[in-house]
Amino acid sequence: MIPPPAEPRWVQWAASLVRHLPAARYRVIDLLCRRPPPPFLAYTRSSPGSFAFECDLRDALSGEVCFTGQYEPQETLMVRRLLQPGMNFVDVGANWGYFALLAATLVGPRGRVIALEPDPRVFAKLVANIAWNHYEHVTALPYAAAASDGSLCFELCEQSGSNFGLSRVATDRGAGANQIEVPARTLDAMLEEWDLGTVHLLKMDIEGAEGFALAGLQRSLAAHRILRVLLELHPTALKEYGYRVEEVFEHLASAGYRGQVIDHSRVVTRRTAYGKTRHVNELLRSIVPNEPLDPWPHLLWTCD
Repeated sequence: MIPPPAEPRWVQWAASLVRHLPAARYRVIDLLCRRPPPPFLAYTRSSPGSFAFECDLRDALSGEVCFTGQYEPQETLMVRRLLQPGMNFVDVGANWGYFALLAATLVGPRGRVIALEPDPRVFAKLVANIAWNHYEHVTALPYAAAASDGSLCFELCEQSGSNFGLSRVATDRGAGANQIEVPARTLDAMLEEWDLGTVHLLKMDIEGAEGFALAGLQRSLAAHRILRVLLELHPTALKEYGYRVEEVFEHLASAGYRGQVIDHSRVVTRRTAYGKTRHVNELLRSIVPNEPLDPWPHLLWTCD
């Protein structure tokens, strides 16, 4: 496998500058990414959890990690605080592997990381990123998490936009030119095959297919084999697939999990991005019945 070119010197300089800015980091990043060079091998240079990755500045996620050293500051802080050496982490909807690679640095070679990504284009980047870091304790699998084993019709997103991770299960099979069949497995079956024992943290971000994935995770949830679920919901897409947010909540609560909302307000996001949030509890609040949720609510579910 031939590695991508080395990180340009101007990127190194710019990343150092951005990380010291007291404000306006993301406006500066937007300017820096307007004329992107070809993909290159970048380094997060963050502690704890530094790793190398193939960076394409056309992808907003890659650009943010390249210049700030992190993505989704609240979730990044939670992963750093919740994972310790020897633990197990499962990443459902891994994209090119930001959270899987971060987790790999935290759990170390005595722990294990399993990363699922069904988009074959992004999966190739995930595999390459694992290889660049020589992470033998990380396993990448090209599966979609589903309610039953088989295959799913997947609609590939255009990679001309700013987010390369928006591929999703097709709602109308055969209606689009970018549809492909991808292998699908239940998480219950895969957890049994991997023989991980306890999963200390499972992260899920799968563009509205959360209902399918959780339906295939019932045995593991009932047995409390998974200690925590870090879940991003997509209510509009979830509804298109025939599920409601309330059903997801009920599914997890009936299995003995307590849910908390991760605060994604502008104030908390900024405070966390600039390193001013220290403890996970500063980010969490209880779920209030009938309270309006964010367009993409992030939640932490913990078994009682």
